[in-house]
Amino acid sequence: MDDFELRLLTKEEVLKDTALEVFKSNDTVFATNTDLASLTGGTYVSALNGYYSLQPDLKNKKFYYVNGVFHNVYAADAYYRIESVRPVLHFVDSTAYRKNLFYDEDQISKLQFGEYPQYVLKEAANEVEIVNELNAKLMEQTLKKTGKKYCFYYGENDKQASIRYGIEYFYNGKKYMPFTAIVYDHALCNRCYLSIGEIDPSKIYWLKVEPITWIYDKDTDLFIAEKALVAGVGFGFIKEGDDFESTEMYEFLNTHMKRDIFPSEKDKSSLLDGSEHLKKYVYKNYGRKG
Repeated sequence: MDDFELRLLTKEEVLKDTALEVFKSNDTVFATNTDLASLTGGTYVSALNGYYSLQPDLKNKKFYYVNGVFHNVYAADAYYRIESVRPVLHFVDSTAYRKNLFYDEDQISKLQFGEYPQYVLKEAANEVEIVNELNAKLMEQTLKKTGKKYCFYYGENDKQASIRYGIEYFYNGKKYMPFTAIVYDHALCNRCYLSIGEIDPSKIYWLKVEPITWIYDKDTDLFIAEKALVAGVGFGFIKEGDDFESTEMYEFLNTHMKRDIFPSEKDKSSLLDGSEHLKKYVYKNYGRKG
């Protein structure tokens, strides 16, 4: 896990004149919200194209997000949790991983690395039976847990955060996570949608755990998540300092998400993994146990 770091794109990396090469030549600056991003509070513009956060300018206390449809960069609030997270993967040495690159139909170079809950099962066609079986077995408490819990952030309001966990289950050779929507009461949040329609806050949705696809930019050796994976994370400071590493967002990316994208077969550590720093962080800042 120490051979890579997760971060966000910078404003310069998405602006037209200074964008990464992969953004200049392709339409990859778009980042569609996954269903999980919408369920965890991510706002959208249309057709599931969401806002996603950019790395802040902490020296000048400025925060930014990208409008997923128009590619415009806007000012954000440090505590807003409605912009989605589109992580950027940087390996210490990407040589071995570049051997697994592939090209899509538009000749964009991509990598599949790690996995994450992304899209809900549709209660139609061939998936309705799976949904019904999962719901029944969940009620009977007969579903097999993989031992993995995904960590998500949310807030009662913009400046107040907590942590919520999603439990991963194994069924018929595949992994799923049940989840109910996190709904924000915010002026910028209208109705939120999934790939199957408007969100029902009272409903349990089943998300498929699927490989994460990353877009490769060879000039910078960066791998940018093709989609906005999750929302609910702000930029509040959680320890002393004024750099990105001191923020809630960095802690989420490189403590929680960095661990969570590893497949559960390789993730047998306990939720708090014996790390005193992580224990203090969870208990002091959120007051909740996993």
